[in-house]
Amino acid sequence: MNPYIASLLPGRLLPTVALIIVTVLLQPPVFADIYKWTDDSGEVHYTQAPPPVGITAQTIEGAPPPAESKKAILADQQKLQQQLDAVEESRYEQKKQDVIEEQRQEIAKIDKENCITAQGNLAKLQQGGIKRYLTPEGEVIRLTEEDRQQRISETNEQIEKYCSH
Repeated sequence: MNPYIASLLPGRLLPTVALIIVTVLLQPPVFADIYKWTDDSGEVHYTQAPPPVGITAQTIEGAPPPAESKKAILADQQKLQQQLDAVEESRYEQKKQDVIEEQRQEIAKIDKENCITAQGNLAKLQQGGIKRYLTPEGEVIRLTEEDRQQRISETNEQIEKYCSH
């Protein structure tokens, strides 16, 4: 190599290479559409310019640009977290409503059973032939007419309470 050229390379090569690298890195990315089309001879073409008139082309979109900044990423994460929180809140509310509905159904079932029992008790009390009554403690007592009327009244209240649904 020529000694003169060799002496210039170390001093000028580094700034030139650095300038080229900086120029390449500072170029904004270009996200133009890419067209895919086939000509009359069956050859497939990929171009950034639209195909000639009368030829149908498929537009191929490139990858999306990179995220703008950490702030944009954090904002997107916060938005996604809010959406996730909203979904979880909705699921919680739905489960809560399901539990309430199950409780309503259980209460309705118990009320129906109590209604049937109260109607049966009323029918027995209205027969008038009941002379003896078994208490919850297991004791057998005789009902007076006044006691029977009192129990009929209480049973009617139970029927109104449990059978009105």
